[in-house]
Amino acid sequence: MRTPVDPQRLARRRVERGLSQNALAQAIGASKQLVSAVSCGRASFSPEMLGKVAEVLECEIADLLPVDEARDRLKQLVELVAAGTVSFSPGDLGKVAEALGCDVADLPPEDLATVAELLGCGIADLLPAGETELVRTLSRGAA
Repeated sequence: MRTPVDPQRLARRRVERGLSQNALAQAIGASKQLVSAVSCGRASFSPEMLGKVAEVLECEIADLLPVDEARDRLKQLVELVAAGTVSFSPGDLGKVAEALGCDVADLPPEDLATVAELLGCGIADLLPAGETELVRTLSRGAA
């Protein structure tokens, strides 16, 4: 059985660690072709191989999986906030990330905007320094 991987999240983690596809393949004992195919969304890793990938990339397996589950959790948070059951402030980014089970910066732009709204801050406040191009792209999309 293969485990689906989000190609963008995989690439982001790999680049953050300064690894090429070839270097990642060598580190996990896989072929460059497999890593390339997974990176393009044409293949998946076995659960065992995915564990090795997470170890090499120094992240959780959940950090490499598609964000569908995080999106469902985000919808639940929005409902809880709307019902007045929970509330968040700009300093609660860690709590929201924990509730979503992923790094907020890995979310798609529309979900990132929702998190910013929940926290009462701007999208730029959620992103690591240096990701200003993404902020510009998101701002153009909102206009």
